[in-house]
Amino acid sequence: MMEHTSRSVFITGRAGTGKSTLLNYFRDTTGKSIAVLAPTGVAALNVRGQTIHSFFGFKANITLERIRKIRYSDEGNNIYKKLDAIVVDEISMVRADLLDCVDKFLRLNGPKRRRPFGGIQMVFFGDLYQLPPVVTGTEKAVIKELYETPYFYSAGVFDSLEMEFIELEKVYRQHEGQFLNLLNSIRNNTIDE
Repeated sequence: MMEHTSRSVFITGRAGTGKSTLLNYFRDTTGKSIAVLAPTGVAALNVRGQTIHSFFGFKANITLERIRKIRYSDEGNNIYKKLDAIVVDEISMVRADLLDCVDKFLRLNGPKRRRPFGGIQMVFFGDLYQLPPVVTGTEKAVIKELYETPYFYSAGVFDSLEMEFIELEKVYRQHEGQFLNLLNSIRNNTIDE
């Protein structure tokens, strides 16, 4: 699904379904030129990648207005034009405005200016039931004015992005049925006493 297509993919599933294993397998076996990113330093270390901000050279207060085309003395040094795919882990923590900044940056610096994310396949891993994006008090009003929610899927780029959706359902980490049912009840806020 990820290797033989250029379509973007969102891979989700509850804890223990193999998201990290699949991400690591893809990273280690793909023939594509990829970057593996995450929203935080800890998450980036867990996937042997780097932070989104670091990879794109973004400062913490990045906005669409601050995105610029990078000038290269030799266009062959443009790593963004050489990418086939970008993998983002813990996508639930990525804010909509940051994803729109990534889109604009890649349209300016990636291989295909008129395509979402510069024509680079995006492979998102995460669980929307886990950590939400962080929005500080001063940012709330701005985010609320521009986006339906702060979550990545509210980014404007999704209006023009064709995306596959894959939900991993089988839990490999926990094998005891009663415990697994309890975890799912907690996850879905359907727990009975």
